[in-house]
Formats: sequence, structure tokens, C-alpha cells
Amino acid sequence: MDQYRTTWGLVGPDTVWPTIGSFIGDAASEGYAGVEFPLAHLAFEDPDEARAIAQVRDGLAENGLNVIPLIATRPADYGSAADHLSEFRRQAGVAAQLGASKAVVHAGADSFDHETAVGYLRDAGRVAEDHGILACMETHRARLLNDPWRTARLLDAVPDMLLTYDVSHWHVIVDREPLDLMDLFEEAARRSCHVHARIGHEKGPQVPHPADPIWEGHVAHYRRWWTIARDAMMARGAGFTVTSEFGPPPYLQTRPFSGERDADLVEVNRWMRDRLEEWFG
Repeated sequence: MDQYRTTWGLVGPDTVWPTIGSFIGDAASEGYAGVEFPLAHLAFEDPDEARAIAQVRDGLAENGLNVIPLIATRPADYGSAADHLSEFRRQAGVAAQLGASKAVVHAGADSFDHETAVGYLRDAGRVAEDHGILACMETHRARLLNDPWRTARLLDAVPDMLLTYDVSHWHVIVDREPLDLMDLFEEAARRSCHVHARIGHEKGPQVPHPADPIWEGHVAHYRRWWTIARDAMMARGAGFTVTSEFGPPPYLQTRPFSGERDADLVEVNRWMRDRLEEWFG
């Protein structure tokens, strides 16, 4: 198992680390195999994208870390597949310059019809392959893989597609303990090439703190799904890569009016990292 550390909520103004470079050094000291970050976070490193790419690439090499970039397209016309693909092509080029071999992808828009969705996923997969990158399409709200039912149809239509498995999003969409949907959750796990380890629940994509015994049953479900994902990746001869991905507010709960956080984001992700090591290390 290779654990990656996310910059989400931890890098940038008024956070823990001001730049990706400073974050990389700390991730290396804590024993992570690599880092994961949205490509938009390169702006925290340097306003000049070329300099930022070079600085981050050098920092990764100096610390012996790998990188899994997050490609998230959000064109002005959110419903335009052509605009999403154009932006995807640009970001895939940046990911390749960073030396990535795989990328998390927030793919397209949930408003695409089935034919458009299939065409987009095929085209994006080819673009990524041309750049030497494995595109791991994330099961994410507001995107093409928004829910388990549509994802199942798209997995059938695009048989070589692999996923970033984050079913905390689906947990909200289905709005129930998904006992009647286990076959869909498990098949998606078998088609995964990366895991985002975050525990969701029926009313939100992130429990306040996964160590709270009230969430024991939810943690058990996620551990089962991640085990299936791990086993499938290993059976394909690929390494098991996973990112503890609890995020900042509004994912992280806060107190009314004061905005005081109910938990420490760094500590929550460390707790999740330690459980993953205990289960899969």
C-alpha cells in the first residue's frame, strides 16, 4: 500500500502550509509515499505556472515522493463537453510535466446525457493515455459518476475505465445505508485504481470524526469496500494507492456563528492514515 497525503484544506493562505513545497517536505518526514493535490493549487507555489511546475517537480524528486494530481475541469459553460475536454487536455499536459503516472479526475458534468458521457470518458481516457497517465475517474457528486446507478451503466459502456473510489459521495446521494446496493458499490470497488479514504453518511459526505464509536458501522462498510478495491488493484498487478481525504469546512463540521471547527483536520486525516496502515499496511 502506498499512502498519499492531500493538500486539500492544508495548503494555501491561512492554512497549515503556505506552499506545496513546504507541504512536500512534511509529507516526506511523515512517511507518505507521495502527495495528491488539485492542479489549481500550483498557484500557491508560484503565480507563474511553468515555475510552479518546476519547483514542485524538483521538491518531489528531492524528497523521493510520487504525485497524483487532481484534474478538475470547471469551464464557464459547465454543460459543454467540448469545453471540459479542452480544459482536461491542458491539465493532463501539466500532470505529465509533474511526472505523474496516474491522476484523479473529476470527469465532466452530471448534466451530460448518456451518449455524451460515454464519448467524453472515452476521449478523456485517450488524452490521458497519450500523456502516459492513467485517468482514475472519481465517483464524485456533480460529475458523470455522480451516483451508483449511472456509474454502473457507464462502466458497462466504457469497459476499460477505472475509478477513483470515493463512495462517501454516493452515500449522500442514495440517502440510506446502502444494503440493497452492495453489488453496485462492490463492482465499482473492483474497477478502482485509487481510493479516497473518507467516511460518509446518509446526510453528508464526511462524518464529524471517524473515531467516534457512533460511526463504527459506517467505518466497517468502508473498510469492506476498500478491501475489495485493494484486492482488485493487487490482482491486476497494480499497487494499492490511497489518500486519506477528510476535508475542510463545509465538509468539516463547525459551530454556528463562531465557525469554530469541531475537529482538527490534520489529526482526523492522521487517524484515518493510521487505520489504513493497521488494516492494509
